[in-house]
Amino acid sequence: MNVEGCHDELAFAERLVDGLTQSSLLPEALDRVSLMFRKARQAFSGMKVGAAGVDMEMGSAEDPDHSTLGRALESIFRKIESGEKPVLLAIDEMPELLLALGKQEHGSERVSRLLHWLRALRQTYRQNVHWIFLGSIGLDSFVDDRNLRKTINDLTGLNLEALTADEADRFLKELGDSNGLPLASKQRRLIIERVGWPLPHHLQIVFHALVDSGSAKADAEAVESAFQQLLSPNNLSQFDTWRQRLDEQFGQSDALAAKDALRHLCQHPNGRTRPQLLNALMSTRQSAHAAAIEDQLARLMLMLQRDGYILESNGSYTFRSFLLREYWHRREVR
Repeated sequence: MNVEGCHDELAFAERLVDGLTQSSLLPEALDRVSLMFRKARQAFSGMKVGAAGVDMEMGSAEDPDHSTLGRALESIFRKIESGEKPVLLAIDEMPELLLALGKQEHGSERVSRLLHWLRALRQTYRQNVHWIFLGSIGLDSFVDDRNLRKTINDLTGLNLEALTADEADRFLKELGDSNGLPLASKQRRLIIERVGWPLPHHLQIVFHALVDSGSAKADAEAVESAFQQLLSPNNLSQFDTWRQRLDEQFGQSDALAAKDALRHLCQHPNGRTRPQLLNALMSTRQSAHAAAIEDQLARLMLMLQRDGYILESNGSYTFRSFLLREYWHRREVR
């Protein structure tokens, strides 16, 4: 279930119900809960939600299945837990929902309550109910930045790495063969080397730049031309989400520091050490305390690694993606 378009607790709960309904689980019970949520949506239409947000509390009540929206949804999990079929819920872009919720009235408190409610669900119903949270912004980075780590301390962090060299080669071969533009082994290797971090999306946009160029043959010259076209001023906007995420995820000070660090790194393909990055930041913050900037840099380097911007090797930081590094250089330096 992708929850990126959800902006409050009720919308999130509705998306959960819709996802479970589409999976043909407990149709009668879900129909009742879905009706209850529709009535709640009508009642809340045009009204401001208070500090407590939509009531998503768990716990006992005289009528536990219908006393609050949270308990109504909890009744579904209770039935799944007592059944024979295990259920895996994959929640995509949870941090996007939390960012949107945090910008609303009493946002910080509502974010905390929603995360605690989800943790209580996971802790209470964990025999047959399992969860995966995915997102372009790391959930761990989001909670760490807001001192809410305890709300996800039952989860195990996982990173989805890029394709291996062999996987990327097969991926490009299939793309070329199925789209009438076969790529020779040499050209596939060249694309992978230029991309640097072979995410499927990055390989696809390079290939489609080749297709859009109208080239009948994907030789080395055509590949280089595709890269230059991809990184031309008219096309840089397709990478802008990487930059925009920093403003969405961080406060003004951290977003500025992260962009300054990345601006410095994009000019040094061989990487920079932590002290070198600290000196670069201090050069534009001469009135700041070095210890405070050092602490800020340490936090940001960890978050930027988690979210796929950079990697650290032997004490040196570099851009993970050569393609993203080149974008950053053309966007911020040239």
